[in-house]
Amino acid sequence: MWNNYMDLAVMHWLSQFTAMSAPFNQIVHYISGSNLFKGLPIIGILWYFWFRDADPKSDSRRIIVATLIGCVVAVLIARTANNLGPYQPRPFANTALAYHEHIGLSVPESQALYIWSSFPSDHAALFFSLATGIFLISRSAGSLLYLYVLVFIALPRVYLGLHYPTDIAAGAILGIACVVLSTRSGVSKLYDARSAALLERYPAAYQTALFIVSTEIGMMFGDVRLLLEGIVKYFPK
Repeated sequence: MWNNYMDLAVMHWLSQFTAMSAPFNQIVHYISGSNLFKGLPIIGILWYFWFRDADPKSDSRRIIVATLIGCVVAVLIARTANNLGPYQPRPFANTALAYHEHIGLSVPESQALYIWSSFPSDHAALFFSLATGIFLISRSAGSLLYLYVLVFIALPRVYLGLHYPTDIAAGAILGIACVVLSTRSGVSKLYDARSAALLERYPAAYQTALFIVSTEIGMMFGDVRLLLEGIVKYFPK
């Protein structure tokens, strides 16, 4: 277990508020788990720019494709670090913190999260990477989206004891870095020409597939995870 002073100080400070209002805790818990507040609005903004900037001279569509690739890479790196890195219990499961016995986590949910390391936050990696893609298209929209991700996605997870501040910071840095790299010309040339050719030749099929992929990304690959869990459960090694 490794937590710095800042992490523990923030979590101790927040713990005084979690006992004040059970209804407020439930609202925060709903926001934290709701796709309506998390991925769907952000994916909707991506598609807004996709259709708004359909002119081939615009760079928006290339950035959006690169963003989706970058965010998938960021989540894969985050999950690999979760599984292979040193185990760090989440704040609500940390014996050093008398914390969050009343935040509204269901028993199955809390039991599942007990075994997952908290560092880094894959939520932060994914949603800050998507916000970065929007920022590269529109500075004003991207800045607002960074604020939205911080308030409605990152902070609720810290408040609920699902992550430490450094988990969020590390995930955010990872997500931003992956999208910045994926949009670099030296990297994008690996897939850009092929992507553009597919879009030109099969516009309906390409955009349908991209819509399905982006929706799954916006829902944190929930259906994919359920499928993989089912395969592991019913077809063990």
